[in-house]
Amino acid sequence: MQNMENTNKINWSDLELGAFKSRVLRRVHFIWFLRKVFIPASFVVAVSGLVLYYAIAAQNVAVIIGNLSARILSYDFSGLINYLFVAVEKTEWDLFAISASATLLALYFGRKLVRESIGYWTRSTGMAFSQKNIR
Repeated sequence: MQNMENTNKINWSDLELGAFKSRVLRRVHFIWFLRKVFIPASFVVAVSGLVLYYAIAAQNVAVIIGNLSARILSYDFSGLINYLFVAVEKTEWDLFAISASATLLALYFGRKLVRESIGYWTRSTGMAFSQKNIR
């Protein structure tokens, strides 16, 4: 009976306890990052990318890019601005709205994903702020 009582008692040193807390907090932060940031943002960026691909495939993007590059290479900036206005005017409005909204959505969530990823990876080395509150 006494042997079982001794095995159930664990004496932690401060260094061991700190390392254990650090591992647990690192795991908790990683799971939070996956559930709250990475999975939703990745899903939205992927769906926006598919919608944007559909919108671009429906338009003659190769012709538009060729004309844009020809205007840029000839330094015809007034013609470039005029061409952009005509290209937007000739684009179907529903396709233009889908393209614009998918692009803005992908940019927003892509920025959020990059910002939170950088914050997660740079914070993981200095988690002292979280460990001060846990005792």
